[in-house]
Amino acid sequence: MTEDSAVPWLDDAEQIAWRSFMNGTQRLFDAINDSLVETSGLTFADYRILVLLSENDQLRMSALADGALSTKSTISRRVARLAEAGFVERLAKDHDKDARNRVCRITPAGRDKLHEAAKEHVVAVRTYLLDHLDDHEREAMGTTFSKVDKWLRDNPQTRVK
Repeated sequence: MTEDSAVPWLDDAEQIAWRSFMNGTQRLFDAINDSLVETSGLTFADYRILVLLSENDQLRMSALADGALSTKSTISRRVARLAEAGFVERLAKDHDKDARNRVCRITPAGRDKLHEAAKEHVVAVRTYLLDHLDDHEREAMGTTFSKVDKWLRDNPQTRVK
């Protein structure tokens, strides 16, 4: 156990920043997810998978998991549901029996579903986030979270276990 004096406790300003981020992002993602489910029947996670697949001819399940910030098993289950709905198709790669090693791609029906969902998704993103920020705040947000994302990707060994 560490000594309390060795813990880098958050000061008041840091505590406000952290809690504002935590509460705001949770509410934001919940609102965007609820909007997508209500308007398209897709969850935010499903939408993200379709976006990633729409930007690539095909993706290995492991690459899709990395892009969607998810585990391979979670992606495999989500892709199975999207495939059952006809939005994604799995392709065997080199006769591999392990579904997590396969590649998948978006279907024409998946592109149509994504296109329709994107219309309401953009409205939700504007309504719940962007319309409340000025140009400087949007730029600061982009810079800040690009920096955080890059640092976390470059330093996976620092994750607290």
